[in-house]
Amino acid sequence: MKDIVHITEAFGGGVLSMLTELSNRAAEAGANVSVIYSLRRETPPNFESLFHPKVKMTHVSMCREISFKKDWSSLLALVHNLRDRNPEVIHLHSSKAGVLGRAAAKIASPHAKVFYSPHGPAFLRRDVSAAKQYTYLSFERLANFIGGTIVACSRSELHEIKGRVHARSSVLIENGVDTNEIPQRCKRNDDNVVIGMTGRASFQKNHEVFLKLANEFRDPSVRFVWIGGTEEEVPEIYRGDAVTCSGWVTRARALELMSQLDVYVQTSRWEGMPMALIEAQVAGIPAVVTNVVGNRDIVIHCVTGFVASNDEELAKYLALLRDNPTLRQQMGAAARKRAIERFSMDLIFREWRLLYGLADERHVRNEPLIVDIAHPYDVNS
Repeated sequence: MKDIVHITEAFGGGVLSMLTELSNRAAEAGANVSVIYSLRRETPPNFESLFHPKVKMTHVSMCREISFKKDWSSLLALVHNLRDRNPEVIHLHSSKAGVLGRAAAKIASPHAKVFYSPHGPAFLRRDVSAAKQYTYLSFERLANFIGGTIVACSRSELHEIKGRVHARSSVLIENGVDTNEIPQRCKRNDDNVVIGMTGRASFQKNHEVFLKLANEFRDPSVRFVWIGGTEEEVPEIYRGDAVTCSGWVTRARALELMSQLDVYVQTSRWEGMPMALIEAQVAGIPAVVTNVVGNRDIVIHCVTGFVASNDEELAKYLALLRDNPTLRQQMGAAARKRAIERFSMDLIFREWRLLYGLADERHVRNEPLIVDIAHPYDVNS
């Protein structure tokens, strides 16, 4: 029976979604699974209920930013926990856990298989200075020499890891979702259009652009919904009736609200591979997204949505989908077909089973070609 330990500092959002899927499925497959986690502001209060009863949870304080005193304390705690467990597999999630976890594994479990999933490397962050970005990149390069295999969640992320980190060992396994949990987009009986996004207010998610678009597209027949956002997080300049904020909601409620959207918008400044965007595509919702790592790996431009290089293009593509219900239907159908075939967690976990040593044969997935789904829309027509 395999002993698998997951370590994460980023305990919320898409990282938490993937972590629960991997942990629960491995536990159901008969592995002994432990999760060493640190709390963040976005960690849901009911997080323990998300995990399989057999998954052992252990809290270790870790901080997102660099702090040699706190990081040293975290490293010692990780070493202690790994020595107690002596796992065969160690899976690290997020940049901070990736550095501290590889160092702790080298000390406490030198014979364990070590995998590191950045979920969007810290050196891609745009909320820090260029000097700090380089510092994060330097730590990634240093940890790379300690050992382990870096597992990228998108082709763009893998390109960054190979080209900038110069990873000695790296593979690609995309993020996945339980497609059976995601309700299909609701059919509308009126001429109204509902446009939405999900996520917390943050520099990364760039929610101000979504709010700006809502004010620019203000119309009685167009409604903008911010799933997870609150009225208090809307800047004064954008307050009014242009956007409806749901406030914090459970994942089930968020998926229900998402199913009522006609167009999904992702305005991120950087990503790994956003789970909410995958869920929107599985639901059959065409998307308009920024051209960043992760977003451009999910959305097929002019087929399952549009990838915009600037705010002007975001508005242009959003207007196209707002004004063309037939296009929304075609792109939504293409998105659902592609996403179900590509991002099903049943298929994704087979790849992880192989890495973890829980399976003997690699399952080869044949991704459908764009021409198998739909003809790309000509934006100039």
